[in-house]
Amino acid sequence: MDLTLDTEQEAFLAATTDWCRDNMPLEQARSRPAGLWAELEAMGWTGMTAPGMDLSHATEALVFAELGRHIAPIGLIPTAVAARWSVHPGKTALALLDRHVEGGRLRLFDPEGASQALGLVGNFAATTALPADLGGAPGLDPSAHLAHLDPVPPFEALGDPRAALHLQLLAAAYALGCADAARDMAAEYAKVREQFDRPIGWFQALKHICADMAVRCAVARSQLIFAACALDAGQDDAAFHIAAAKQLADQAAIENGRANVQVHGGIGMTDEAYPHFCLKRAHLLSFIAPVRREIILGEAA
Repeated sequence: MDLTLDTEQEAFLAATTDWCRDNMPLEQARSRPAGLWAELEAMGWTGMTAPGMDLSHATEALVFAELGRHIAPIGLIPTAVAARWSVHPGKTALALLDRHVEGGRLRLFDPEGASQALGLVGNFAATTALPADLGGAPGLDPSAHLAHLDPVPPFEALGDPRAALHLQLLAAAYALGCADAARDMAAEYAKVREQFDRPIGWFQALKHICADMAVRCAVARSQLIFAACALDAGQDDAAFHIAAAKQLADQAAIENGRANVQVHGGIGMTDEAYPHFCLKRAHLLSFIAPVRREIILGEAA
């Protein structure tokens, strides 16, 4: 399996990086411009692998990792999955259900303007219709508004089991991007923050922290690309590779988020600084299509 990027993938990645840098800076993550979603749709990221697009999951995973690095709206993940596997495309909110749906409540992330929500019910991706004009308020992730529905409305499972794998793959890509963002933020701060008349990055203890962050990202990226290629190829063990990618990406995102706060010192713990955006997004992503133990251990039927 060739994991080298082709010219088309490199072009997609470069275009995504340039657009995100100019239109989706991290400092706007708490309050994105009102017209951002329409611009994301116009760029084609909400349905890259929709029928007729002829784009691979590998290309999509690379692009979504870059979107994740800029803390892009969380609704891109379920919307992209719905565009590929659902008969009702359009903006789709992220649904997180309690383990036991009966008697629980539904958490919806990025619900503004969404006509449906998508999440995991058991081991299958499923959708449900949403009330019109459902709003939200900041929750765990200040960049993703949260709304609740109680009781939980009925969900309809998507017929193809690959939809759940797709959801897990894109969540892993976002987590990798989150880990990348934390790594870059820590490294840049270590270059400019000085102690004892030297940049703090000069000190070996900080070098080790930043080097560990880079290694986590490299490992998670390699597994993510391999997993995406396995899904494209229809391999029997694609579920295992995607679960491994999610496990590594979630670990990289959370540990890099914590390390980034540590490198920033006192300012890293404050609300006005940006390190907490990466850490909070990492925790939210860990709840999306979490890894099943039996898949990682090879015990699934």
